[in-house]
Amino acid sequence: MRRSPRPLAVLAAVATLVGGGVVGAPVSRGVPPTGISSNNVTHVVTIPGSYAGLVFSADGSHAYATGWATGLTVFDLSEPMLPVPVGELPLPHFENEDVEVCGDTLLIANDRVEGDTGGMLHVIDVADPSLPRLLATLPLPGEGRGAGHIANFVNRGCTQVWVDGGDDVEVIDLSDRANPKSMGTFRSRAAVGPNDDEPAAFLVTHDSELDEKGIVWQTGGGGIAAYRVARDPLKPLLVASSGTEGVNIDFDGATSPYNDFIMHNSKRFGSTLLVTEEDYIDTSEERPGGCAGQGKFETWQITGGAGKMKPLDTWMTELNADDTAPAAVTVNCSSHWFDVRDGIAAVAWYEQGVRFLDVRDPKNIRQVGFHIPQGGVPWAAYWAPGHEDVVYTADPARGIDVLWVGVMAPFPGTETVTAPILPEWFGETLPYVPSTEFGLACAIRTR
Repeated sequence: MRRSPRPLAVLAAVATLVGGGVVGAPVSRGVPPTGISSNNVTHVVTIPGSYAGLVFSADGSHAYATGWATGLTVFDLSEPMLPVPVGELPLPHFENEDVEVCGDTLLIANDRVEGDTGGMLHVIDVADPSLPRLLATLPLPGEGRGAGHIANFVNRGCTQVWVDGGDDVEVIDLSDRANPKSMGTFRSRAAVGPNDDEPAAFLVTHDSELDEKGIVWQTGGGGIAAYRVARDPLKPLLVASSGTEGVNIDFDGATSPYNDFIMHNSKRFGSTLLVTEEDYIDTSEERPGGCAGQGKFETWQITGGAGKMKPLDTWMTELNADDTAPAAVTVNCSSHWFDVRDGIAAVAWYEQGVRFLDVRDPKNIRQVGFHIPQGGVPWAAYWAPGHEDVVYTADPARGIDVLWVGVMAPFPGTETVTAPILPEWFGETLPYVPSTEFGLACAIRTR
Protein backbone atom coordinates (compact mmCIF):
# COMPACT_ATOMS: atom_id res chain seq x y z
CA MET A 1 0.00 0.00 0.00
CA ARG A 2 1.29 3.47 -0.90
CA ARG A 3 1.10 6.45 1.39
CA SER A 4 -0.24 9.53 -0.36
CA PRO A 5 1.40 12.96 -0.04
CA ARG A 6 0.22 15.17 2.79
CA PRO A 7 -2.93 17.04 1.79
CA LEU A 8 -1.43 20.50 2.28
CA ALA A 9 1.08 19.71 -0.46
CA VAL A 10 -1.70 19.24 -3.01
CA LEU A 11 -4.26 21.79 -1.84
CA ALA A 12 -2.82 24.58 -4.01
CA ALA A 13 -3.25 22.50 -7.15
CA VAL A 14 -6.68 21.38 -6.00
CA ALA A 15 -7.76 24.99 -5.39
CA THR A 16 -6.74 25.95 -8.92
CA LEU A 17 -8.60 23.04 -10.50
CA VAL A 18 -11.85 23.53 -8.57
CA GLY A 19 -12.06 27.28 -9.01
CA GLY A 20 -10.01 28.97 -6.31
CA GLY A 21 -10.68 26.94 -3.21
CA VAL A 22 -11.77 23.66 -1.72
CA VAL A 23 -15.41 23.13 -2.65
CA GLY A 24 -17.85 22.83 0.22
CA ALA A 25 -21.45 23.47 1.16
CA PRO A 26 -22.45 26.90 2.53
CA VAL A 27 -21.53 27.57 6.13
CA SER A 28 -24.32 27.41 8.69
CA ARG A 29 -24.41 27.50 12.49
CA GLY A 30 -20.67 27.95 12.72
CA VAL A 31 -19.82 24.63 11.05
CA PRO A 32 -17.04 25.16 8.47
CA PRO A 33 -17.83 24.27 4.85
CA THR A 34 -15.60 21.22 5.03
CA GLY A 35 -17.26 19.95 8.21
CA ILE A 36 -15.90 18.78 11.55
CA SER A 37 -13.18 16.14 11.87
CA SER A 38 -11.08 14.42 14.48
CA ASN A 39 -7.43 15.48 14.52
CA ASN A 40 -6.37 12.50 12.40
CA VAL A 41 -8.79 13.14 9.50
CA THR A 42 -8.44 15.98 6.98
CA HIS A 43 -10.97 16.97 4.34
CA VAL A 44 -9.05 17.52 1.08
CA VAL A 45 -11.64 18.35 -1.56
CA THR A 46 -15.26 17.89 -2.58
CA ILE A 47 -16.08 16.94 -6.16
CA PRO A 48 -19.57 18.46 -6.52
CA GLY A 49 -22.39 16.21 -7.62
CA SER A 50 -24.86 13.66 -6.30
CA TYR A 51 -23.65 10.09 -5.88
CA ALA A 52 -24.97 7.08 -3.99
CA GLY A 53 -22.80 4.21 -5.27
CA LEU A 54 -19.04 3.96 -5.78
CA VAL A 55 -16.74 1.16 -6.89
CA PHE A 56 -13.19 0.89 -8.25
CA SER A 57 -11.64 -0.83 -11.24
CA ALA A 58 -9.50 -3.88 -10.42
CA ASP A 59 -6.26 -1.96 -11.04
CA GLY A 60 -7.41 1.04 -9.00
CA SER A 61 -7.01 3.45 -11.89
CA HIS A 62 -10.66 4.48 -12.10
CA ALA A 63 -13.72 4.92 -9.92
CA TYR A 64 -17.29 4.40 -11.09
CA ALA A 65 -19.92 6.51 -9.33
CA THR A 66 -23.67 6.26 -9.80
CA GLY A 67 -26.31 8.88 -9.10
CA TRP A 68 -30.06 8.57 -9.37
CA ALA A 69 -30.53 11.51 -11.72
CA THR A 70 -27.26 11.34 -13.66
CA GLY A 71 -26.51 7.66 -14.13
CA LEU A 72 -22.83 6.68 -14.31
CA THR A 73 -19.76 8.92 -13.98
CA VAL A 74 -16.22 7.55 -14.44
CA PHE A 75 -13.33 9.20 -12.55
CA ASP A 76 -9.62 8.98 -13.28
CA LEU A 77 -7.65 8.38 -10.06
CA SER A 78 -4.15 9.21 -11.30
CA GLU A 79 -4.06 11.82 -8.54
CA PRO A 80 -5.82 10.03 -5.66
CA MET A 81 -6.63 13.27 -3.84
CA LEU A 82 -8.34 14.76 -6.87
CA PRO A 83 -10.55 12.35 -8.85
CA VAL A 84 -11.16 13.75 -12.34
CA PRO A 85 -14.33 12.87 -14.32
CA VAL A 86 -13.41 11.37 -17.69
CA GLY A 87 -16.58 9.63 -18.87
CA GLU A 88 -20.31 9.41 -18.27
CA LEU A 89 -23.42 7.52 -19.26
CA PRO A 90 -26.72 9.32 -18.57
CA LEU A 91 -28.99 6.64 -17.12
CA PRO A 92 -31.56 7.74 -14.54
CA HIS A 93 -32.35 4.94 -12.10
CA PHE A 94 -33.24 4.18 -8.51
CA GLU A 95 -31.62 3.15 -6.26
CA ASN A 96 -28.51 1.04 -7.03
CA GLU A 97 -26.65 2.17 -3.95
CA ASP A 98 -23.92 -0.46 -4.39
CA VAL A 99 -22.65 -0.21 -7.98
CA GLU A 100 -20.82 -3.38 -9.09
CA VAL A 101 -17.99 -3.98 -11.57
CA CYS A 102 -16.20 -7.15 -12.68
CA GLY A 103 -13.54 -6.83 -15.36
CA ASP A 104 -14.96 -4.55 -18.05
CA THR A 105 -18.58 -5.14 -17.05
CA LEU A 106 -20.48 -2.79 -14.76
CA LEU A 107 -24.00 -3.34 -13.38
CA ILE A 108 -26.66 -0.82 -12.45
CA ALA A 109 -29.88 -2.11 -10.90
CA ASN A 110 -33.24 -0.37 -10.84
CA ASP A 111 -35.80 -1.06 -8.10
CA ARG A 112 -39.22 -2.48 -8.82
CA VAL A 113 -41.92 0.18 -8.68
CA GLU A 114 -44.72 -1.79 -7.07
CA GLY A 115 -45.06 -5.46 -6.30
CA ASP A 116 -43.00 -7.37 -8.84
CA THR A 117 -43.01 -4.73 -11.58
CA GLY A 118 -40.38 -2.24 -12.68
CA GLY A 119 -37.17 -3.98 -11.63
CA MET A 120 -34.40 -3.80 -14.23
CA LEU A 121 -30.75 -4.71 -14.65
CA HIS A 122 -28.53 -2.55 -16.88
CA VAL A 123 -25.32 -4.12 -18.22
CA ILE A 124 -22.61 -1.62 -19.18
CA ASP A 125 -19.26 -2.01 -20.95
CA VAL A 126 -16.50 0.10 -19.33
CA ALA A 127 -13.52 -1.16 -21.35
CA ASP A 128 -13.04 2.46 -22.47
CA PRO A 129 -13.44 4.55 -19.29
CA SER A 130 -14.09 7.66 -21.34
CA LEU A 131 -16.96 6.04 -23.25
CA PRO A 132 -19.07 3.63 -21.16
CA ARG A 133 -21.64 1.81 -23.32
CA LEU A 134 -25.00 0.33 -22.39
CA LEU A 135 -24.97 -3.27 -23.65
CA ALA A 136 -28.34 -4.55 -22.44
CA THR A 137 -31.29 -3.90 -20.15
CA LEU A 138 -33.07 -6.89 -18.63
CA PRO A 139 -36.53 -6.58 -17.00
CA LEU A 140 -36.68 -8.54 -13.74
CA PRO A 141 -40.00 -10.37 -13.47
CA GLY A 142 -39.76 -11.86 -9.99
CA GLU A 143 -42.78 -12.75 -7.88
CA GLY A 144 -44.35 -10.96 -4.92
CA ARG A 145 -41.95 -8.22 -3.91
CA GLY A 146 -39.58 -8.35 -6.89
CA ALA A 147 -35.81 -7.91 -6.85
CA GLY A 148 -34.01 -4.93 -8.36
CA HIS A 149 -32.41 -2.96 -5.52
CA ILE A 150 -28.80 -4.13 -5.86
CA ALA A 151 -26.97 -6.46 -8.28
CA ASN A 152 -23.71 -8.29 -7.48
CA PHE A 153 -21.43 -10.73 -9.26
CA VAL A 154 -21.14 -13.99 -7.34
CA ASN A 155 -18.34 -15.70 -9.28
CA ARG A 156 -14.88 -14.67 -10.43
CA GLY A 157 -15.73 -15.30 -14.07
CA CYS A 158 -18.25 -12.42 -14.10
CA THR A 159 -20.93 -14.74 -15.53
CA GLN A 160 -23.44 -15.07 -12.67
CA VAL A 161 -25.24 -12.25 -10.88
CA TRP A 162 -27.57 -12.17 -7.87
CA VAL A 163 -30.09 -9.33 -7.63
CA ASP A 164 -31.40 -8.50 -4.16
CA GLY A 165 -34.19 -6.29 -2.83
CA GLY A 166 -37.10 -8.72 -3.11
CA ASP A 167 -38.66 -11.65 -1.30
CA ASP A 168 -36.41 -13.92 -3.37
CA VAL A 169 -33.00 -13.57 -4.97
CA GLU A 170 -33.06 -13.26 -8.76
CA VAL A 171 -30.24 -15.21 -10.47
CA ILE A 172 -28.94 -13.83 -13.79
CA ASP A 173 -26.84 -15.64 -16.40
CA LEU A 174 -24.37 -13.11 -17.83
CA SER A 175 -22.34 -15.48 -19.99
CA ASP A 176 -23.36 -13.30 -22.94
CA ARG A 177 -23.16 -9.73 -21.66
CA ALA A 178 -25.33 -8.41 -24.46
CA ASN A 179 -28.00 -11.01 -23.77
CA PRO A 180 -28.49 -11.45 -20.00
CA LYS A 181 -31.03 -14.07 -18.95
CA SER A 182 -32.96 -14.64 -15.75
CA MET A 183 -32.45 -18.18 -14.49
CA GLY A 184 -35.12 -17.93 -11.82
CA THR A 185 -35.14 -17.20 -8.08
CA PHE A 186 -34.33 -18.80 -4.74
CA ARG A 187 -35.24 -17.87 -1.17
CA SER A 188 -32.31 -17.01 1.05
CA ARG A 189 -31.86 -17.61 4.77
CA ALA A 190 -30.84 -13.95 4.93
CA ALA A 191 -34.46 -13.12 4.08
CA VAL A 192 -36.31 -15.75 6.08
CA GLY A 193 -34.10 -16.40 9.08
CA PRO A 194 -33.29 -19.79 10.59
CA ASN A 195 -36.92 -20.93 11.00
CA ASP A 196 -39.28 -21.20 8.01
CA ASP A 197 -42.25 -21.40 10.36
CA GLU A 198 -41.36 -18.07 12.00
CA PRO A 199 -40.03 -15.90 9.16
CA ALA A 200 -38.64 -12.41 9.57
CA ALA A 201 -41.05 -9.48 9.85
CA PHE A 202 -39.42 -8.01 6.72
CA LEU A 203 -38.89 -10.83 4.24
CA VAL A 204 -36.14 -9.39 2.00
CA THR A 205 -32.48 -9.73 1.05
CA HIS A 206 -30.49 -6.53 0.65
CA ASP A 207 -26.92 -7.27 -0.44
CA SER A 208 -24.60 -10.06 -1.63
CA GLU A 209 -20.81 -9.80 -1.16
CA LEU A 210 -18.33 -12.28 -2.68
CA ASP A 211 -15.30 -12.72 -0.41
CA GLU A 212 -11.75 -13.82 -1.26
CA LYS A 213 -12.60 -17.44 -0.42
CA GLY A 214 -15.42 -17.64 -2.94
CA ILE A 215 -18.20 -17.38 -0.35
CA VAL A 216 -21.16 -15.08 -0.97
CA TRP A 217 -22.35 -13.27 2.16
CA GLN A 218 -25.97 -12.16 2.10
CA THR A 219 -27.75 -9.79 4.47
CA GLY A 220 -31.43 -8.99 4.94
CA GLY A 221 -34.47 -9.01 7.18
CA GLY A 222 -33.72 -12.55 8.37
CA GLY A 223 -30.08 -11.86 9.24
CA ILE A 224 -26.92 -13.24 7.63
CA ALA A 225 -26.40 -16.19 5.28
CA ALA A 226 -23.24 -17.46 3.53
CA TYR A 227 -23.47 -19.48 0.32
CA ARG A 228 -21.27 -21.17 -2.24
CA VAL A 229 -22.49 -21.07 -5.83
CA ALA A 230 -23.46 -24.61 -6.89
CA ARG A 231 -23.91 -26.45 -10.17
CA ASP A 232 -27.63 -25.73 -9.93
CA PRO A 233 -27.68 -21.90 -9.79
CA LEU A 234 -31.00 -21.91 -7.93
CA LYS A 235 -29.72 -24.20 -5.18
CA PRO A 236 -26.59 -22.58 -3.73
CA LEU A 237 -24.95 -24.39 -0.80
CA LEU A 238 -25.58 -22.80 2.58
CA VAL A 239 -22.33 -22.89 4.56
CA ALA A 240 -23.09 -20.53 7.47
CA SER A 241 -25.85 -18.30 8.84
CA SER A 242 -26.92 -16.33 11.88
CA GLY A 243 -29.39 -17.63 14.44
CA THR A 244 -32.43 -15.99 15.96
CA GLU A 245 -30.33 -13.01 17.09
CA GLY A 246 -30.05 -11.86 13.47
CA VAL A 247 -33.79 -11.88 12.71
CA ASN A 248 -36.00 -8.82 12.54
CA ILE A 249 -38.81 -10.31 14.60
CA ASP A 250 -41.16 -7.34 14.88
CA PHE A 251 -39.42 -4.03 14.04
CA ASP A 252 -38.84 -3.47 17.75
CA GLY A 253 -35.33 -2.86 19.00
CA ALA A 254 -36.27 -4.23 22.41
CA THR A 255 -36.99 -7.71 21.05
CA SER A 256 -34.77 -7.60 17.93
CA PRO A 257 -31.68 -5.86 19.33
CA TYR A 258 -29.35 -6.83 16.47
CA ASN A 259 -31.77 -6.38 13.57
CA ASP A 260 -34.52 -3.82 14.00
CA PHE A 261 -35.05 -3.44 10.22
CA ILE A 262 -32.48 -5.16 7.97
CA MET A 263 -28.94 -6.39 8.09
CA HIS A 264 -27.71 -3.98 5.42
CA ASN A 265 -24.32 -5.10 4.09
CA SER A 266 -21.22 -6.95 5.23
CA LYS A 267 -17.51 -7.51 4.71
CA ARG A 268 -15.33 -10.34 5.90
CA PHE A 269 -12.36 -9.51 8.14
CA GLY A 270 -10.52 -12.74 8.90
CA SER A 271 -12.77 -14.88 11.10
CA THR A 272 -15.11 -11.95 11.75
CA LEU A 273 -17.98 -10.68 9.65
CA LEU A 274 -18.50 -6.92 9.86
CA VAL A 275 -22.14 -5.94 9.39
CA THR A 276 -24.16 -2.75 9.28
CA GLU A 277 -27.71 -2.84 10.60
CA GLU A 278 -29.87 -0.21 8.90
CA ASP A 279 -32.83 1.42 10.59
CA TYR A 280 -32.84 4.97 9.35
CA ILE A 281 -36.24 6.34 10.44
CA ASP A 282 -37.67 4.42 13.34
CA THR A 283 -41.09 5.72 14.34
CA SER A 284 -41.94 2.72 16.51
CA GLU A 285 -39.52 3.57 19.30
CA GLU A 286 -40.76 4.98 22.58
CA ARG A 287 -39.59 8.42 21.47
CA PRO A 288 -40.52 8.48 17.73
CA GLY A 289 -37.91 10.15 15.58
CA GLY A 290 -35.15 9.40 18.05
CA CYS A 291 -32.00 7.44 17.34
CA ALA A 292 -31.96 5.02 20.25
CA GLY A 293 -33.08 2.06 18.14
CA GLN A 294 -31.35 2.96 14.92
CA GLY A 295 -28.58 1.54 12.79
CA LYS A 296 -25.69 -0.14 14.58
CA PHE A 297 -22.33 -1.42 13.36
CA GLU A 298 -21.84 -5.05 14.40
CA THR A 299 -19.23 -7.80 14.54
CA TRP A 300 -20.21 -11.48 14.16
CA GLN A 301 -18.12 -14.59 14.70
CA ILE A 302 -17.85 -16.62 11.50
CA THR A 303 -18.85 -20.17 12.38
CA GLY A 304 -19.79 -22.82 9.84
CA GLY A 305 -23.25 -24.38 9.91
CA ALA A 306 -26.82 -23.13 9.80
CA GLY A 307 -27.77 -20.75 12.60
CA LYS A 308 -24.41 -20.94 14.41
CA MET A 309 -23.03 -17.43 13.85
CA LYS A 310 -23.19 -15.28 16.99
CA PRO A 311 -22.83 -11.53 17.56
CA LEU A 312 -19.66 -10.29 19.25
CA ASP A 313 -20.16 -6.55 19.69
CA THR A 314 -22.19 -3.57 18.48
CA TRP A 315 -21.40 0.13 18.17
CA MET A 316 -23.65 3.17 17.86
CA THR A 317 -22.77 6.82 17.48
CA GLU A 318 -22.92 9.21 20.40
CA LEU A 319 -26.34 10.41 19.24
CA ASN A 320 -27.70 6.91 18.67
CA ALA A 321 -26.74 5.86 22.17
CA ASP A 322 -28.27 8.97 23.79
CA ASP A 323 -31.81 8.20 24.95
CA THR A 324 -32.11 11.43 26.97
CA ALA A 325 -32.07 13.89 24.05
CA PRO A 326 -34.30 16.91 24.77
CA ALA A 327 -36.07 16.92 21.39
CA ALA A 328 -36.92 14.86 18.36
CA VAL A 329 -33.95 14.05 16.18
CA THR A 330 -34.15 15.41 12.64
CA VAL A 331 -31.06 13.62 11.33
CA ASN A 332 -30.86 10.17 9.73
CA CYS A 333 -28.93 8.06 12.19
CA SER A 334 -28.24 4.71 10.58
CA SER A 335 -25.02 3.02 9.62
CA HIS A 336 -24.73 2.39 5.88
CA TRP A 337 -22.09 1.32 3.29
CA PHE A 338 -18.56 0.82 4.59
CA ASP A 339 -15.12 -0.51 3.80
CA VAL A 340 -12.34 -2.00 5.95
CA ARG A 341 -8.55 -1.82 5.69
CA ASP A 342 -6.05 -3.18 8.21
CA GLY A 343 -8.76 -3.49 10.83
CA ILE A 344 -10.10 0.06 10.48
CA ALA A 345 -13.64 0.29 9.10
CA ALA A 346 -14.67 3.54 7.39
CA VAL A 347 -18.43 3.61 7.89
CA ALA A 348 -20.85 6.07 6.25
CA TRP A 349 -23.49 7.13 8.74
CA TYR A 350 -25.80 9.41 6.72
CA GLU A 351 -25.92 12.92 8.24
CA GLN A 352 -23.76 11.79 11.14
CA GLY A 353 -20.83 11.63 8.75
CA VAL A 354 -18.11 9.01 8.39
CA ARG A 355 -16.96 7.06 11.44
CA PHE A 356 -13.62 5.23 11.60
CA LEU A 357 -13.95 2.14 13.79
CA ASP A 358 -11.14 -0.09 15.04
CA VAL A 359 -12.38 -3.68 14.73
CA ARG A 360 -9.07 -5.48 15.31
CA ASP A 361 -10.56 -6.66 18.60
CA PRO A 362 -14.02 -7.68 17.34
CA LYS A 363 -15.34 -7.87 20.89
CA ASN A 364 -14.44 -4.23 21.53
CA ILE A 365 -15.32 -1.89 18.64
CA ARG A 366 -13.75 1.55 19.15
CA GLN A 367 -14.13 4.84 17.31
CA VAL A 368 -10.70 6.20 16.34
CA GLY A 369 -11.66 8.98 13.94
CA PHE A 370 -14.58 10.82 12.34
CA HIS A 371 -15.56 13.38 9.71
CA ILE A 372 -18.96 15.09 9.75
CA PRO A 373 -19.40 17.14 6.56
CA GLN A 374 -21.43 20.32 6.59
CA GLY A 375 -24.71 19.76 4.75
CA GLY A 376 -23.74 16.23 3.78
CA VAL A 377 -25.35 12.80 3.80
CA PRO A 378 -22.50 10.28 3.40
CA TRP A 379 -24.06 7.25 1.74
CA ALA A 380 -20.91 5.17 1.38
CA ALA A 381 -17.25 5.31 2.45
CA TYR A 382 -14.41 3.44 0.73
CA TRP A 383 -10.65 3.27 1.15
CA ALA A 384 -8.93 4.34 -2.09
CA PRO A 385 -7.28 1.33 -3.76
CA GLY A 386 -3.50 1.28 -3.46
CA HIS A 387 -3.37 4.12 -0.93
CA GLU A 388 -3.33 3.45 2.79
CA ASP A 389 -4.56 6.87 3.91
CA VAL A 390 -7.21 8.12 1.46
CA VAL A 391 -10.97 7.60 1.77
CA TYR A 392 -13.70 8.56 -0.72
CA THR A 393 -17.31 9.12 0.28
CA ALA A 394 -20.33 8.99 -2.02
CA ASP A 395 -22.82 11.66 -0.97
CA PRO A 396 -26.17 12.44 -2.68
CA ALA A 397 -26.05 15.98 -1.23
CA ARG A 398 -22.38 16.95 -1.72
CA GLY A 399 -20.84 14.65 -4.34
CA ILE A 400 -17.55 12.92 -3.54
CA ASP A 401 -15.55 13.97 -0.50
CA VAL A 402 -11.86 13.05 -0.40
CA LEU A 403 -10.50 12.48 3.12
CA TRP A 404 -6.89 12.05 4.22
CA VAL A 405 -6.42 9.84 7.29
CA GLY A 406 -2.64 9.64 7.35
CA VAL A 407 -2.23 9.70 11.13
CA MET A 408 -3.96 6.33 11.46
CA ALA A 409 -1.42 4.18 9.61
CA PRO A 410 -0.17 1.77 10.76
CA PHE A 411 -2.58 2.19 13.70
CA PRO A 412 -0.63 1.05 16.81
CA GLY A 413 -1.98 2.66 19.96
CA THR A 414 -4.78 4.46 18.12
CA GLU A 415 -6.77 6.41 20.70
CA THR A 416 -10.52 6.23 21.16
CA VAL A 417 -12.22 9.50 20.19
CA THR A 418 -15.67 10.99 20.69
CA ALA A 419 -17.50 12.99 18.04
CA PRO A 420 -19.68 16.00 18.87
CA ILE A 421 -23.46 15.94 18.84
CA LEU A 422 -24.46 18.94 16.75
CA PRO A 423 -27.42 21.11 17.84
CA GLU A 424 -28.83 21.18 14.29
CA TRP A 425 -29.51 17.46 14.59
CA PHE A 426 -32.44 18.23 16.88
CA GLY A 427 -35.85 19.68 16.19
CA GLU A 428 -38.00 21.71 18.53
CA THR A 429 -39.66 19.79 21.34
CA LEU A 430 -43.41 19.74 20.68
CA PRO A 431 -46.15 17.90 22.58
CA TYR A 432 -47.94 14.99 20.92
CA VAL A 433 -51.68 15.76 21.08
CA PRO A 434 -54.74 14.52 19.15
CA SER A 435 -55.43 16.48 15.98
CA THR A 436 -59.05 17.09 14.90
CA GLU A 437 -57.83 17.80 11.37
CA PHE A 438 -55.70 14.68 10.86
CA GLY A 439 -57.32 12.32 13.36
CA LEU A 440 -53.87 11.34 14.67
CA ALA A 441 -51.64 12.19 17.58
CA CYS A 442 -49.36 14.75 15.95
CA ALA A 443 -46.61 16.97 17.24
CA ILE A 444 -48.23 20.41 16.92
CA ARG A 445 -47.71 23.83 18.44
CA THR A 446 -50.30 24.44 21.17
CA ARG A 447 -49.23 27.91 22.24
